[in-house]
Amino acid sequence: MRISICNRKNKKGLILRAFGIEDINMKEIKYKRWIGGLDIFPENELQKQKLLELYKDYIYTDTWEEMEDVVARLLIQRNMKLAVAESCTGGLLSARLVNVSGISSFFLGGVVVYANELKSKLLSIDENLLLKHGAVSEEVCRAMCVGVLEETDADISVAITGIAGPGGGSKEKPVGLTYVGIGSDKEIVVHRFIFSGSRNVNRFLATQTALNLLRKALKEV
Repeated sequence: MRISICNRKNKKGLILRAFGIEDINMKEIKYKRWIGGLDIFPENELQKQKLLELYKDYIYTDTWEEMEDVVARLLIQRNMKLAVAESCTGGLLSARLVNVSGISSFFLGGVVVYANELKSKLLSIDENLLLKHGAVSEEVCRAMCVGVLEETDADISVAITGIAGPGGGSKEKPVGLTYVGIGSDKEIVVHRFIFSGSRNVNRFLATQTALNLLRKALKEV
């Protein structure tokens, strides 16, 4: 599943692909928003360099590749193995990763633990933790990161748990609430988001966000 507004058959011209930019501050910049971020089209190399300097924290590539391709390259460069644990995304993150040629050199695999019973059975998450905090919580997301690391012996892990919608939310845990965790044997970092799209939009945004967080983490290794 590759969602993009770009015509992949006509990969011509300069491009900067970004995620997380709210507003473009430079005038007369050509760009298009899509579900997974922002595609910017510089008119020349000078403009491209200015944009790279201005939005360096948000730009994930200056080619036509997808976020999963960028992550794959970083994993290979750092010789690190990845494993994932997914709940609300239902395997979409794994599906995007296996779009990349040569996947077996860095991706060990993942588990889809939609039901609490499987979270406990496959990832050894304490049932009391699930009862106390609920499946959609920072605590459970952290435990998912740890569980999949231990079960696979990966170098780095990603965990996603959330409420994709349209139903199932509450005042305390609204529809769109999503936790994304990045884990290693050094630390587990969990991020909280609230997405506001349809069910499948929220699922895709969760995977795009997870890949972007993984990209940033790998750049610091």
